[in-house]
Amino acid sequence: MTAKHSINLLQAELFPEAPLLSFTRVVAIWLGLLSLMVIWSVATEINYRQSAKTYDALIQDKQQKTKLAQSLELQLQNRNVSPALTEKLNTIKLVMRHKGALLHKLTDSNETFAGGFVMAMNDLSAMHHKDIRLQTISINSADMSFTGLARNPQAVPAWLAGFKKSRLLSGKSFVQFKLAKNEDNITEFVVSSALKEGGS
Repeated sequence: MTAKHSINLLQAELFPEAPLLSFTRVVAIWLGLLSLMVIWSVATEINYRQSAKTYDALIQDKQQKTKLAQSLELQLQNRNVSPALTEKLNTIKLVMRHKGALLHKLTDSNETFAGGFVMAMNDLSAMHHKDIRLQTISINSADMSFTGLARNPQAVPAWLAGFKKSRLLSGKSFVQFKLAKNEDNITEFVVSSALKEGGS
């Protein structure tokens, strides 16, 4: 058995507290801040260089577009009309004027009606019947009617039969047909495509 020659009277709670800021901790903090500053500086430099490249590219693009705009404005100011295209345009305008005039003439109701009346007169002249004498002829865009005298009643149907040879009268539907003898014992007739009041 060994003998104990010393007694430790310094307990743990009697030790002095370690200082919050020591030299080692301050140096470590400064090194950490320095590292952060270096990393931030490097990132800022990289970002600046990329932004500078983008800016230079935009400046070059702007200069190119400015030159192109100036060139186009100069071409616009100095533009010349092609003589061939001018002649072609004038030809098209002339053709369109002629077509417009022709269309107006073809669709003019007065011209169309006059042409139809002339055609009807020509057809009636070609269908002349010796026993028929026309007194009135009425032709408009919708209807036509004829009145006249006949030597005998049989002459009227014979005369009407000739309508089928007429280009204008062949397709017409006549809804009124009237025969009557007057005081002189002459047959009067009315043929009309429109039914008039008092007609039979």
